[in-house]
Amino acid sequence: MPPKLTKTIIGAIIAVALAAAVSYGVISQQTADQIQTKANQSLQTDQTAPAPAPQQTQPLPQDPTPQAPGEPKPAPQAPASRP
Repeated sequence: MPPKLTKTIIGAIIAVALAAAVSYGVISQQTADQIQTKANQSLQTDQTAPAPAPQQTQPLPQDPTPQAPGEPKPAPQAPASRP
């Protein structure tokens, strides 16, 4: 596929994704315009963003009150029936 066609397709995908994000209220129109401008500049100058550095995963915090292995967990209570 020619590079120009590839860039055009990528630009169109970005535009559609931004339009959907704006219509669902995820981002503002101003933010979408800024992202679109940066994307267009990157596609025109043939620059690609550097890959983000891999993030180290943090260990999940432990439950502050761990239960003993043999201790049963409390069962959820059913809602009271109405008369």
